[in-house]
Amino acid sequence: MAVLLDTSHLPSARRAEAVAEVFQFSGARARVVYDCSDDQVSARFEYFTLGGAHVVKARISPLGLIATPALLKDTGSDLLAVTLKLIGTATHTQAPGRLLRPGDLFITNLSLPYEYVDDGGENAGFHVPLAHLGLPRDYATRASEVIHTSPLAVQLQQYLQLLFRDADAISQGPAASAVAQATTDLVRAALISAVDEESFRRYGQNRDLNAGAKSYIAQHLADPSLGAEQIARAMFISVRQVYKLWESEPHSLGQWILERKLEAARDQLTSSLGRNQTVAAIARRWGFADPTHFSRRFRLAYGMSPREWRHTHRNPATLTVSSGTDGGSVHA
Repeated sequence: MAVLLDTSHLPSARRAEAVAEVFQFSGARARVVYDCSDDQVSARFEYFTLGGAHVVKARISPLGLIATPALLKDTGSDLLAVTLKLIGTATHTQAPGRLLRPGDLFITNLSLPYEYVDDGGENAGFHVPLAHLGLPRDYATRASEVIHTSPLAVQLQQYLQLLFRDADAISQGPAASAVAQATTDLVRAALISAVDEESFRRYGQNRDLNAGAKSYIAQHLADPSLGAEQIARAMFISVRQVYKLWESEPHSLGQWILERKLEAARDQLTSSLGRNQTVAAIARRWGFADPTHFSRRFRLAYGMSPREWRHTHRNPATLTVSSGTDGGSVHA
């Protein structure tokens, strides 16, 4: 379990600052406000990496989050937080007109302004870049506001409950990247079904093919020959159609497959099952016949060698919350 923060280990005067830093770390560039004294501030955050996405679980005292255009000015790519309210109630301007109760599903685009007021309790969220969903920004924004009306909302809620419950084990296993892709596919389907418009029905049909191709890739990542021809045969479409599915993606098909393979290998390097395996064995497991080539591509992607990654991530790294001699840290 990766504990980002447990304020019970911090002096009361440092808790609010620590909570604000964790929100920043997890992608929420917002001002944190409290209607209580410092000694009443409490929070516990847990963080789990799933390929290119992550899960954040939070138990918090009452607070407000205010994300203004000024705070979001230099935000990079859009990040969506697909969240379940587990305990307590909340209000959210990106979920207009709703009082969020236990079990409710809501989505926050962390790159857009919002105000969120939580009466305290527990939340868990799946954070995924909008680019991974492959949906236009304005469409995803409108669909996010009404995600709870989607015909797939109940299925997504039930699935997320299981994902959040088992996030620790999943994040340490070799299937973490595949689970992240499956979760992303389900979120995409729920968003598309939440806004039933003719133009997006046609768009959705193409996205269904794209989602199918990505699902096939996730299931066959270990195959060294995985590529456009193999995907085309499996889906009964032309090689040209396969390449067209990636025209709207930020990277080519080959680069996309390489990134997924590297993510899977990266996850296995520090998983409970992979810690005792050699780097060469893990490289072969994910379709890299040449360990030297694997190490070179890994370094280009993550800025360090596979062995350095394994050593660095063997134990959670510590981020200092603030200066001082009385201890207290945020773990990532």
